[in-house]
Amino acid sequence: MKKITFASIASLCMVPAAMFWSQDSQAIPAFARKYQTSCYTCHSGFPTRNAFGEAFRNNGYRWPGGDDEEFTKQEQLKIGTDGWKKVFPESPWPSDIPNFGPLAVWVRGNLVNYSEQVNSRTTGKATVQQTFNYGNGPLGATSLFFGGTLGDNLSVLGTYDPTAGLARGHFVWAFQPGLNLSVGNFFSDFNFGNAIGTNNAVNPQNPVPNGLGTGAELVYTRERMKITAGLTEAGTAGAPTNTNSFDDIRYVRAKYKFGGAGLLSGAGGTYGNEFVGLDNHIAVGASLVSMKPGVTGLNAPHLGETLIPSVDVTGNYGDFTGGVAYSKDQDLGYNNYVIQTGYFIYPWLKAAVNYTSLQDGLNPAIASSITAWLRANASLALTWTHPTREFTYTQATNAKPVAGDTAIDIVTLAVGFAL
Repeated sequence: MKKITFASIASLCMVPAAMFWSQDSQAIPAFARKYQTSCYTCHSGFPTRNAFGEAFRNNGYRWPGGDDEEFTKQEQLKIGTDGWKKVFPESPWPSDIPNFGPLAVWVRGNLVNYSEQVNSRTTGKATVQQTFNYGNGPLGATSLFFGGTLGDNLSVLGTYDPTAGLARGHFVWAFQPGLNLSVGNFFSDFNFGNAIGTNNAVNPQNPVPNGLGTGAELVYTRERMKITAGLTEAGTAGAPTNTNSFDDIRYVRAKYKFGGAGLLSGAGGTYGNEFVGLDNHIAVGASLVSMKPGVTGLNAPHLGETLIPSVDVTGNYGDFTGGVAYSKDQDLGYNNYVIQTGYFIYPWLKAAVNYTSLQDGLNPAIASSITAWLRANASLALTWTHPTREFTYTQATNAKPVAGDTAIDIVTLAVGFAL
């Protein structure tokens, strides 16, 4: 199998330039334009990051190996001169900004939605009717993204969602390669419940430490090890919690990677599928999330929870990617686990099957999907979600859901494009 080197990474740049961005993958077209490179340089099909994409993030959104200036194809606009450094602090420290529009637009929505819908409820079984909806909200969501590098150490990333009227963003200060401090929101690579590969970590819980509340995160990365620690306000889908405390949620994560490309260099090891940048490896991670008692900004399953430890194992081999994760709610007593698998039939066509069981199996579900990247910046995805047990979601503080009859099957055909 082909060894991963910077030359082999650069060869992927011959694929048409990437346009996709996702919250999980933490990249936008501004970076593709800066380096005039391909989405497959950093992604194994949107939104999954490959080994080099993870190293790019670990270097503060800069080209690994100290080669950022060499690989930059669109020059930055200079603000000041290097001579200003010699007379600092009598002059401002010089900087630079993107010499192009650092913006991108992502549009997506469902072309077709098929679902079982509960029309009425009785004391017994609910009445269920199958519905078939054409164009149920087609292209109904649009997001505007911005991002780029400012000077030698600072990077900025953010998004504005006009549908929800929300803006989120943060900056990353890179003290040195692999040592980064992020401040703001929408920044954590400690994402919960992500698909396999978006950060090579699967965590079945979702208190959203990188939500809308303000926070800070420190990341230390070596070639085989990565440690992430942070604290943030709790946040809901709509606004920060009214507790308004910078340390509502505190978290730490450690990861060790066996084989494959380095977490910092993005090179070494061997390709499993060089066309999508999958490297053969196994990674083991452990996480601990601590919430203040009484925090109200958490998602409903976590009200009353103060501590969640979890472990996960992920990996790639050839065209296959997958992983498993387990967590235990210390206060509520829930056992949660996730199993996720994916297989690249072609570099542009991926099949996936995931199984999720949260809250002691009261809401287990299977989700299978097939995604086609018709172009580098356009995708079509067919997804079927099947709850394997019917339930009623009546979560309250320190209370478990009860068995019920509201589980429904959902099939969607979604389209998305970005530019």
